[in-house]
Parts: sequence; C-alpha cells; structure tokens
Amino acid sequence: MHPNILTPEQTQLLPLIQKFSPDFYLVGGTALALQYGHRRSIDFDLFSPSSFDNEKIRRRILSQHQINTTHIASAGELTLIVDGIKTTFFQYEYPISHPVLFEKIISLPDDLTIGAMKAFAMGQRNKWKDYADLYFIFQHHSLQEIIDKAEELFGTGLFNSRLFREQLAYHVDISYDEEIEWMPGFEVPKDTILEKLIDISLS
Repeated sequence: MHPNILTPEQTQLLPLIQKFSPDFYLVGGTALALQYGHRRSIDFDLFSPSSFDNEKIRRRILSQHQINTTHIASAGELTLIVDGIKTTFFQYEYPISHPVLFEKIISLPDDLTIGAMKAFAMGQRNKWKDYADLYFIFQHHSLQEIIDKAEELFGTGLFNSRLFREQLAYHVDISYDEEIEWMPGFEVPKDTILEKLIDISLS
C-alpha cells in the first residue's frame, strides 16, 4: 500500500472513513493509487451494495467534521466536501468483491476489478484520469482479462467489449478538467499513454 498518495487533509479524514467501513468500501482512483502509488489522490469514493440514509451520514460526519458544501443529495448518492475533501457515498447495485484491506481502515477491490469498473464507466464518461489509470492497469493485466472481468461483473448485455476497445482508441472527447499529479518516478507524457492505449485496443 502507498498511503503517501493521500494529501495531509485526506489522511486526517481516515478515522472518519474507517467509521463507514462496515457498510462501504473504497473504489476509484484513490483505491487504485493506494495499490500502485502512481498518482496523487484528491477524493474518496465510497460504494455500498445497500441503500443508506443521507441524513444519518450527514449527522455522523458533522459530529466531528465540517461539511463545506453539498453537491449531490439524492436517493443512492451523497457527494459532499468534508473538511475540504470531496467525499462521495454511492449505492452500487453490482456485486463487487473488495478483499484488499488498507491498514485496517477500509476495504477496496483489487486492481483488476477496479480496471473492470473503469472500463464499464467509460460508457458514461470520458475522464482523463480513467485513461491514465487504465494505462497503468494494463501493465499488470491484459485487455482480455479486463474484458472478461467486466463481463463477469456487469454482464455482456450491459458491458460492450467492442465499444470499450473503441473508447480506448478514441480520444477526441476526453475531459481534462482534473489534472493528474504524478507521484515521483511515475510521470508519463500524455501522448505516450494515448498511443499505448491505441495499441492495446487493437491487440
């Protein structure tokens, strides 16, 4: 694990994250960066297979922390800025195993599962961070492994492997709104990442 990818502000929030660990698990770029150590994290994405009460979560947070802003408060999703850190609680209907434990604080999926989740999410969004993360995941797993895992988790009816290959090679509408802060030794030029993903999509 690479806890150094967390900002000092995130580290201060870890006791709060631990309080939610019985019902939530950590996903996304932060969960991957903790395993790879390749880039800085800026937020926490917490998923749960079950429904939850937004007000109960808010009260639990406010007992010891400050909620700066509420971005989303709807059934199955609560996105807040807590002590300056974007924190999302999300009900995720798909069966995701999360056997990796981060310092007895919270569990997270393994890197292959995170890769499959990112592959599935690319059907709804085109974030630069997802492409960059997949570049590093492909250093550990093949394209076919990720496709197989995504089909296992989401079904061939919802996950389209042909579309995923196309998205890996089509970069016109990528959103670069969130810049990546690489950790030392992991810096990769954008063109290198995009060219590699094109090669992988054709494999």
